Amino acid sequence: MSLTDSQIKRLKPSEACTPSRPDKYSDGNNLRLWVRHTGSKVWVSDYKYADKRQSLTIGKYPSMGLADARQHNQQIKDLIGQGINPKQEKKRLLSDTDCTKSFDAIAQRWHDARKAHIAHTTYSRDYSQYQRDIKPAIGHLNIDDINAPDILAIGKSIEARGATDMARRAIRQTGQIFKQAIREGLITHNPANDLTEALQPHKVKHHSRITSQQLPKLLQDIEDYDGDILVKSGLWFLCYTFVRTQELRQMEWAEIDYKANVWRIPADKMKMDRPHLVPLAPQTMAILEKIKALGFSDKYVFFNPSTRKPYSTNAFITALWRMGYKGRMTGHGFRGLASTTLHEQEFMHEAIELQLAHEKENKISKAYNGAQHLPYRTNMMCHWAKFIDDAYAGKMDNLIRADFKQQTQKHG
Repeated sequence: MSLTDSQIKRLKPSEACTPSRPDKYSDGNNLRLWVRHTGSKVWVSDYKYADKRQSLTIGKYPSMGLADARQHNQQIKDLIGQGINPKQEKKRLLSDTDCTKSFDAIAQRWHDARKAHIAHTTYSRDYSQYQRDIKPAIGHLNIDDINAPDILAIGKSIEARGATDMARRAIRQTGQIFKQAIREGLITHNPANDLTEALQPHKVKHHSRITSQQLPKLLQDIEDYDGDILVKSGLWFLCYTFVRTQELRQMEWAEIDYKANVWRIPADKMKMDRPHLVPLAPQTMAILEKIKALGFSDKYVFFNPSTRKPYSTNAFITALWRMGYKGRMTGHGFRGLASTTLHEQEFMHEAIELQLAHEKENKISKAYNGAQHLPYRTNMMCHWAKFIDDAYAGKMDNLIRADFKQQTQKHG
């Protein structure tokens, strides 16, 4: 029975699928779709040449759709009918054209390389956007032939649909693919640099959050939460670090520098595609020690043993709803609360923005890098953790000691 597009989209690796034995689905006429254990899908043409059964990989789904795969499969049959070895013909075509420098080939290598290291939802979002908005515009071009106006035109086209955030993501993704080409030694310049500044200003989305006066009640509710222990620990971790929920979910043990008490988040996990340092106060290190002792995962910190993958964002927001904070507090709300409070406590604006990993960080002087301001931010995060503890204990003295202000000014 022939395959259909809807059927192909639903195919996932079976339990019997292994690295050496992919699942194989026939479309007829000796065309098969192989589903590998990683979830990738490739088209393979089976044929007989010189009295030997052979197979040839002709494309990867979804880059090559069903109709194209059938057409390529028929071309192989035609070659055999002419007495031509399909594998030799494929090698000849590859030698005639430098396929490694096509934008689409580089993009596929970049997506494939990051698939195992990022959340599936993030990978699907980015790859879908590539297929929908980027590949049709420049995927067929040699990377040397693509310039800044070509890339900006992609962003402007998306912006015209009213999807301003999506337009920025498309340009940032294109820039990351050019960085891949630079790492491979194919080019030396990234034409996507600074192009997001030519788009409409980013509209700030305000997330629901409580006030600092309501914080003691929230902290008590978190402590009394009778749900999943890791979700509860994650909420406490958000209180102390005010990272994005997505960053928390994908946190890995290997990213924790126990010697320096710093969480080193790689660029591909950050919204702005830049590495980020999160100083860890003693309170957060204690949370990590408790989670480590549970032994749920050697890779992910906030690992759900039921689903065998990191917790979803909904796990944390649902917990807040169960506590009665629907419409009043979100995971992102911890960031706004920390920003407002730390500014009220007269901490250095640039340090707060750096710790929040905001886009504005790009516009701050390059002197404001994580390494130079880490001592100041470490002190700030330790005092923030103490502020959280004092709020939980009912001590709402938010004043900064004069001696600490003098100390931190030295790092400014």
